[in-house]
Amino acid sequence: MGLKEKIAKKNQHNYLEDREKQNSIKSFTPQEKPKNRDELTFPQIYTYPALFNMAHNIYDAFVSRLKTNENISTVKLKETIPHFLADHYEDTGVFQNSEIKNEMINFIVDNLKGYGPISSIFRVTGDGLNDVIINTKDYIDIIYNGKTITTPYKFKTENDLRRVIDKMLAENNRKVDDAHPIASSKLNDGSRIEAQIPPIAANGGSCLTLRKFRDLPLFLEQIIDSGQMDYKMAYFLLKAIQGKLNIIVSGGTSSGKTTFLNTMTRFIDEGDQLLTIEDTKEIKPQMPCHSVRAYEARPANEEGQGEISLELLLRSALRSSPRRIIVGECRGGEIVVMLNAMNTGHPGSMTTVHADDTKEAIVRVENMYLEARPSANSNFIRSQIVSAVDLIVQLVRFPDGTRKVVKISEVEKRIEDGGIVSLLDIYQFKRELTHTDDKSTKGKQTALATPSRAISKMEMYGVDIDKRVFDDNFVMEKEMLIDELAKFLPDVMCGWRDEFIKDIFKGDPDIFERWPHFSALLNKKESS
Repeated sequence: MGLKEKIAKKNQHNYLEDREKQNSIKSFTPQEKPKNRDELTFPQIYTYPALFNMAHNIYDAFVSRLKTNENISTVKLKETIPHFLADHYEDTGVFQNSEIKNEMINFIVDNLKGYGPISSIFRVTGDGLNDVIINTKDYIDIIYNGKTITTPYKFKTENDLRRVIDKMLAENNRKVDDAHPIASSKLNDGSRIEAQIPPIAANGGSCLTLRKFRDLPLFLEQIIDSGQMDYKMAYFLLKAIQGKLNIIVSGGTSSGKTTFLNTMTRFIDEGDQLLTIEDTKEIKPQMPCHSVRAYEARPANEEGQGEISLELLLRSALRSSPRRIIVGECRGGEIVVMLNAMNTGHPGSMTTVHADDTKEAIVRVENMYLEARPSANSNFIRSQIVSAVDLIVQLVRFPDGTRKVVKISEVEKRIEDGGIVSLLDIYQFKRELTHTDDKSTKGKQTALATPSRAISKMEMYGVDIDKRVFDDNFVMEKEMLIDELAKFLPDVMCGWRDEFIKDIFKGDPDIFERWPHFSALLNKKESS
């Protein structure tokens, strides 16, 4: 076969392939909407390969025809794109479907102004998004309401993915390159990102993990509605916050530790100056602005200079007259300073650690202390823990995405034989295991014992607690909890937009019926 014949055959093959793609686009039928409102509907542009390729071709054509190099606004883009589509793709039957047309507009805007498919994920998932996990350009999973979901999203090329990674890192003056193939940073909205590029990322392309934080607060009432804790646990914990108990929140990754801290801050008296210290700012206290200061650590720059560690921040914080301190997560030497702070005039402080049980949390704290102070005596470390920590709250995320408070333990003021810190389990979630469904999270929260140390400290700070909540046979009425929650209406919260109350109730109008004390919030809003 001669050269001319080969070229002719190749052109014919390309023509037939293009015709096949066009036919597949024209003949496709829109996907059905999910019947379950909790299910997600992904854009059809990412669902159908022919539409995906077509979208990229139109995007390239639109960019090449832009008549300005200036930073065009999103509003202007959304005005311009429909005219462009009408002028150049009027005879394309797929755009007779208004849903596809709107998806195309969003696709162009996302790629020009946002983070490509990640911006689309933000829009589709809303406040239910926990994480975006990108394993090379072809595979994007998300964690949505605690469940891992495989999505049809992808990047067309590795360069497209790298462009988005670079754009994200630039928001915090960070970069990733061959000399620095791993980068940690955050977005302007507070989301935390971790990026790795080849050769460190060894599975054929770059990887990116993004942790998204809620735009709106989550109230204790909503946590109770989700089944994370029962009325007795909630009543005890809000009393524990009022009574200035020092608390360690223990749990695995994505078990809801930070959400728990956020929720509990609502019950801190606004006269208590709260100081939060974190690697990446996640905590949004449900308190007025005048009562809150937030410190954020700083990593070293590319030259290894300028690092501000959690331990250094915590030492500085102790000289800044805080009443309570929250450290987002203790992972190293900061635990030494944290225990000292709890022991020396900062009651009601809180932090989190990674552990799978309250007993393991004690061991984790011991190990962190030893790593930071290798010469320290184990008995001394345990005495510091016993003196400083009042409660350990254990959170678990189960395989079905459900989060629960599975145990609340009091640290007793004694060391058992063998040098073990003694714990008293106050509440525990007893899971019902079945032979047919080993992923089931059905069970019951059970009251086990009455905590003497916690009650004594509460009484010292003038907080009364109904001791019947430690009796498993006592049936606690919802009204008893509502009476306490109504004393702490979250009407003034620092860092949230003015319309947050309206937005929350718009998304969950039944909350008035479940928790009638919230109606006072709307009355306050209308009167102001």
